[in-house]
Amino acid sequence: MYTREITPAPERPVVSGVPDFGSFSGPFGKFDIRGMKRPFGNLPFPEFITNVRIMGVMRFLFCDSRNIGEIEFFDAGYFSFMETTLWNRKTHHRIAYRRIIPPGFLNFPKDLSNNVTASRSPNRYSRIHTRLQRKIIHADFDFVGSAARPPCEGRFEMDLSAEGSADLSSLLPYHVRRRCQASYQAVSVLHGWLGTGYDDHHITRAGGVGFFDIRKAYFSLRTKMSQMIGLGRHEGKILAFQLGNSVTREDHQYNDNVLFIDGKAFPLPPVKITRPYGINGEWIIQDTESMVDLVFRPLSDSARKLSAFVVRTDYHTVYGTYRGVLLAGDGQRIVLRGYPGIGKKILLRI
Repeated sequence: MYTREITPAPERPVVSGVPDFGSFSGPFGKFDIRGMKRPFGNLPFPEFITNVRIMGVMRFLFCDSRNIGEIEFFDAGYFSFMETTLWNRKTHHRIAYRRIIPPGFLNFPKDLSNNVTASRSPNRYSRIHTRLQRKIIHADFDFVGSAARPPCEGRFEMDLSAEGSADLSSLLPYHVRRRCQASYQAVSVLHGWLGTGYDDHHITRAGGVGFFDIRKAYFSLRTKMSQMIGLGRHEGKILAFQLGNSVTREDHQYNDNVLFIDGKAFPLPPVKITRPYGINGEWIIQDTESMVDLVFRPLSDSARKLSAFVVRTDYHTVYGTYRGVLLAGDGQRIVLRGYPGIGKKILLRI
């Protein structure tokens, strides 16, 4: 049975250029990985230049029996964007709102205890407010309608002190030990309100589940990422998982794949994500430890391609359902059928 030690999170993931690789319970005191020594080889670049290659992704996912969606921010310093996507789980109807954010206008956090990350414009506003010192994460958005899409407004709150909540911090080598990727993931009950112009819908604590994911890394010039998140309730318990492609050859020891169930975090082994039938066909997620055997069935793909100066992105945010089996570290066998989630396939050249 695969296992990975989880210890209390240190105050900082990187101290004096030395990374503390591992998996941890609770958040880092300072979510800051700046200062790695010569992360891009032996060329003597000063830290203020190598720190420019640190980029971040923040995601807030929400789900209940009626809707699923996410707010996402991507920050590369000189290039940032926001995307908010939501789906009606009954009809698979999708609404997506996007905005490119000018350089210097996105406050990506170095401290999660009380930080606001937001995109503000007259027609499109979205915000994620992390208040981990009070074990709360707020998110909200307000989008003016247009000929192509209706107005949309949402208010959400994750209560990380509630029963069934769990979290995991990780610091991984990013391809080589001179570079690193830090992440923090949390799942909990969620409540709030969502209005799409067609109707208003209240998400109750009894039905809502939220998932928060933030990561920073010394990204390469050309980056490929695949990430799978499932969230909801299974047999009355909050169940969520995150599975991604490996970012290091030492992935058996260092990865941030995790299964959250009933307030506990169970490390999962490295997985292989394949799409033999393309983006819109079934995705296969498997490991070599017989703990992960899932099939992801896409229902709606929100695709985005962007080409601006040296920036190239090919982004797919896909709502779908999972079927298959997960095995927890305590031997618990979890069988999923039609379980909701969101998959990502990303290609970046920045």
